[in-house]
Amino acid sequence: MTRILIFVIACACAVAVVALAQPAPASAGWCWPTCSAYGYLGPGTSTNTGCWYSSGEVCGYYGNWFNVGISKTCYPGCDWNFNTTGVVLYGFENHDRIRGRYTAKGAETVYVRPYELGMSGTLRAQVTWYGGPASQLNAAGIG
Repeated sequence: MTRILIFVIACACAVAVVALAQPAPASAGWCWPTCSAYGYLGPGTSTNTGCWYSSGEVCGYYGNWFNVGISKTCYPGCDWNFNTTGVVLYGFENHDRIRGRYTAKGAETVYVRPYELGMSGTLRAQVTWYGGPASQLNAAGIG
């Protein structure tokens, strides 16, 4: 009987340790316009936070970012291959440069990490309107 009781207590302790050791769910350090909504990024959009470009760009604060991603819709419409006519640059910036990847894809979520762009250190997560009509998207940076 004692062996069974010790075994049950040991199992309960192991389950408690495993439950407490689970990592916290990921959360974005910066979102635009919010973490649960889409906004229109066009030539006049700004977060007024001192981004590389004063208009047509949204950016987070300076930090050590893990990645930045965007979820872009088919606004104002997509072709048969889910391309839109609105092009955006998503990536990172610092005081010296802005780097990222261009996308015109709609109905897609894309990510990029600083090392993929040859950047490191204290950066800003950013998304910039590049051309065409405004794009409907949600942007988030994880740091």
